[in-house]
Amino acid sequence: MNTKENHEKPYYGYRAVRYFIVALIAGGIVTIALAFIFTAWLSILCLVLGVVLLSSGVFGHLSMGWVNNPEKIELVKDNFLDRLGNVWTGNGKVLDIGTGLGHVAIEIAKRFPEAQVVGVDTWTKGWKLFGMTKAGAEKNARIEGVSGRCTFQTDSALYLPFKEGGFQLVVSSFAFHEIKVPDRTVIIKEAVRVLAPGGVFVICDSFSSPLLKTYNVKNMPELHEKVQQMGVEDVKYESLKKAGVNLGVLTHLWGIGYLSGWKV
Repeated sequence: MNTKENHEKPYYGYRAVRYFIVALIAGGIVTIALAFIFTAWLSILCLVLGVVLLSSGVFGHLSMGWVNNPEKIELVKDNFLDRLGNVWTGNGKVLDIGTGLGHVAIEIAKRFPEAQVVGVDTWTKGWKLFGMTKAGAEKNARIEGVSGRCTFQTDSALYLPFKEGGFQLVVSSFAFHEIKVPDRTVIIKEAVRVLAPGGVFVICDSFSSPLLKTYNVKNMPELHEKVQQMGVEDVKYESLKKAGVNLGVLTHLWGIGYLSGWKV
């Protein structure tokens, strides 16, 4: 590690949400202002559209603004790592699905010095516009001093290039809802496939009612049943709020929490 990197700080920022919220609020304000310039039906149209945009921006800030709050991110990180420590020995190979800039993978490597961590992502062009790159994740690992035990590779969560039973722990943080597939249980099935017997998976993501439909289930008990049929026991879901993490008003609407289980 060179001298410059010793003084550098890792970058884990989530610009997409920030830009999205700012764009909605700004667009709403501008559109409402235009309503006072135009006349008749065009004025009404601008007013209605402006209110919709502004309301959406405010809702986004109240329900997702925590993503840009370092203190809230720290709360989620500590809670997630503590949870891993309660269900896993800290030894062996770890797979982080949808690693992004490597935050979760790197923090696991830092907290558990006996772990070997692999982070996978597709790093599509859309996310690269917001700084999400494989090079960015690798740079963060170097800065944090764990590059020897934390590596990254470009792979799809739908077709993991690993042999069956190769990992003791599989994790994912706020990535599953971004993966476009008719039935997201296939992602869980692939995660279970690469788990060793006795291995554990912990997925932190949104499991609201609308998103549960993307797993082809109507409710959480149905999802539990589908996961159990994959050869998984002790399947659990716990909301972040129940786990002791309060992210603010309206965040509960997203159903953010932990889905976990261990492979038989």
